[in-house]
Amino acid sequence: MKLITNLLISFSCLLIISCNKNQDSKYSVMKGPFRQSVIETGELQAVNASFLSMPRINYTFGYNFKIIRLAEHGKNVHKGDTVFIVDPSSVQKYIIERSESLENEIAAANKLRAQITNNLQDLKAQLRNEQASFDIKKLEVDRSGYESAGIKRVIELEFRQAEIKLKRIMRNLELRPKLDSLDLRIQQIKVNQKENELKAAKETLTRLVVNSPLDGIFVVEENWRTAQTIKVGDEVYLGAPVARIPDIRTMKIKGFVSENDINKIKPGLNVIVRLDALPSVPFHGKIGTVSKVCIERDDKKIFTTEVLISESDLRLKPGMTVSCEYITYESEDVMYVPNKCILAESRHFYLFTKRRGTINKTEIETGPSNNMYTIVTGDLKPGQALELPENILTR
Repeated sequence: MKLITNLLISFSCLLIISCNKNQDSKYSVMKGPFRQSVIETGELQAVNASFLSMPRINYTFGYNFKIIRLAEHGKNVHKGDTVFIVDPSSVQKYIIERSESLENEIAAANKLRAQITNNLQDLKAQLRNEQASFDIKKLEVDRSGYESAGIKRVIELEFRQAEIKLKRIMRNLELRPKLDSLDLRIQQIKVNQKENELKAAKETLTRLVVNSPLDGIFVVEENWRTAQTIKVGDEVYLGAPVARIPDIRTMKIKGFVSENDINKIKPGLNVIVRLDALPSVPFHGKIGTVSKVCIERDDKKIFTTEVLISESDLRLKPGMTVSCEYITYESEDVMYVPNKCILAESRHFYLFTKRRGTINKTEIETGPSNNMYTIVTGDLKPGQALELPENILTR
């Protein structure tokens, strides 16, 4: 029985020693890869996108147009699919009015041609009459040789009058076609103008039906008037953006960085991106640009970054929220220790190291740090056990 008791005591001592060793080795100097990073949020965007705007048409048809059909926000669309239709009523009304006006102008042109033909025939008839009158007066002049001087004078005056009338008719007959041609040309210009207006209106009608120029996701824009997403029935200015179709093969991130961390962020840094909806899958990118001016967001001052993603993945969709881990420092082989093991005194830094059962206060120099560890240099060895300052100072 005594032997069993001694064995139990020995086992308990070994267990206590083992636990103490495990406790002693809880904190130690480590060596290996180290990473310093800043984690912030961001939003996925497409690098390239096709923007769809209200058709830029003639203001003759109006300034504001209603959208009577609109594809669903976030819908997958294919090239050639109809994505939105603009109310065509004002254009259709214009087409009806211009069609009636064109018919009137064509009728006026036909009437003018008939009048020109009739006027020409009248002039030719007048010419024949005046020619006959001229011939008669000429014969009378020829026979007036034996008449008295007074009668002869009267006959000559009547002949001159007939000659003047004949020349006037001949001149009118010569000039009339030219004048009629000008009138007809003016009327034809009016007809052509109405035809062009009608043709342009019909072409405008086709532009009110907007189709997708490529495959992608249909993203509806905000209405400038209401600051809300455009919907069916909204009036939208001509030329105003209605939607965009991003090319999801190449994506980027609009990142938001706190003003406290912006000094660590610069173009060219590597970024690890994780979707909030899929945090277990990392994507990789690189900072392209960093804004120089801060903006207000959620009552905080932030700076924006543009991160270009290296991978092409259909799981990356515009508008998704992501977390961006900006790698501000990275090394493959350095010594580092837990942050809680470092004691700061009068701008100096110390570690409490354990060596052969003795605790020593060792001064160190610190380098980059992250949320858990800090790079250190000094009289240290990898694997060297450390003690928490709070445990030493409270003894």
